[in-house]
Amino acid sequence: MAGSAGTAPTRCQRWLMKSIQRQRRPAIRMELSPLIDCIFQLLIFFMLSSTFLTPAIQLTLPSATAGTSQNELEIIITLSAAGDVYLNKNSTSLISLEADLKKLLADSQKKTVTIRGDEQLPYAAFLDALDIAKRSGAIHVNVAHQAP
Repeated sequence: MAGSAGTAPTRCQRWLMKSIQRQRRPAIRMELSPLIDCIFQLLIFFMLSSTFLTPAIQLTLPSATAGTSQNELEIIITLSAAGDVYLNKNSTSLISLEADLKKLLADSQKKTVTIRGDEQLPYAAFLDALDIAKRSGAIHVNVAHQAP
């Protein structure tokens, strides 16, 4: 009987023992769980540390090929395509806009008004707001647009 006590193992038995020994060796594995944890922590950190600035009223501004952006806007009239009128993010109407605008311009040193109008806004509504701004005492009237 081959492989019994006192006899040498055969070639097949030696190969079988070597393959068993190879299987017992611990395999090198790269764990992905710690890597995924680190990535999620970085993602959460960047989400919490970033700021998202969006205008209060959603508009699609018309684009322009030239112009400079104004960093310091004091008085803003916003006109939506639906006909809503806002004065510095406060809802108002075209009728009361002139009185409210006069109060704000009385306290303003620059007397500058910026008009933000949706590109779907009727031209007549834009001209009404422009006339109200001039009648209220605005010296400079800016028209907001998307940067080129």
